[in-house]
Amino acid sequence: MPATLHLICGLPCSGKSTYAHALRDRRNAVLLSLDRWLIKSFGRYPVDTVGHEEHLRRVYANRELIWEVAAEFLHRGTDVILDDGFFLRADRADYASRAAAAEATTTIHFLDTPAEEVRKRVEIRNRSLDEFQFEIAPDALDVYISIFEKPQPDEPATIVAATAD
Repeated sequence: MPATLHLICGLPCSGKSTYAHALRDRRNAVLLSLDRWLIKSFGRYPVDTVGHEEHLRRVYANRELIWEVAAEFLHRGTDVILDDGFFLRADRADYASRAAAAEATTTIHFLDTPAEEVRKRVEIRNRSLDEFQFEIAPDALDVYISIFEKPQPDEPATIVAATAD
């Protein structure tokens, strides 16, 4: 049976990391978290101080490093979970293509948490960030909500409606 690349998809504070950890335990998979890699690489920085373009450069550079590790596990038959958010359809399609090249399947785990609930959770999280969490400004959250592309049935992956209970 081929390995599976699990893309954890949803807005900030939708429950992605909680869900990803539980999935890791159920699947005995490798979990790779973008925020952890970003903070290890650059420290915890306010996105508005480095600028959106620099933040995106850092995100995509770390995604490439993460992919090198993920591909190795997939080739060896081990499931990999990418706790990233995957806001954009094009990014999800890119990773599904990469997984196929590694002879793995792809599942998108979509946490469709309502925006009102996400706003409440962001406020709570910002008051007590853990070591590998970024603070999210309310205006930044508005941008994330506006650019987020919900997974659609025609994406090149299995889509699972997920909750972080």
